[in-house]
Amino acid sequence: MDGMMRCRISVESLENGFEVEIPDMEAMKKKMAEAKKKSRGDMSVPYMGDLTKKYAAKTVKEVIKLVTSALEGMPEDEYDTAFAEAAAKAK
Repeated sequence: MDGMMRCRISVESLENGFEVEIPDMEAMKKKMAEAKKKSRGDMSVPYMGDLTKKYAAKTVKEVIKLVTSALEGMPEDEYDTAFAEAAAKAK
């Protein structure tokens, strides 16, 4: 995926469990592809809106499973490239 994307994971403690909010990566990819088609050469990032999924979890183990799954679905290769570029600039 091209462009900067904010991916936030949120866990809220409730009386009877947890609410876990994770990024909807498929919806984000779709939105970025649509924006790329409509792009007129500008480098702006389109407004993504609320592209998240919310889940209910009863235990910490379920929360960890949801968060781990969400993290594994994020575009790690882009982070590697960005880290390498930042490290090269720091030298």
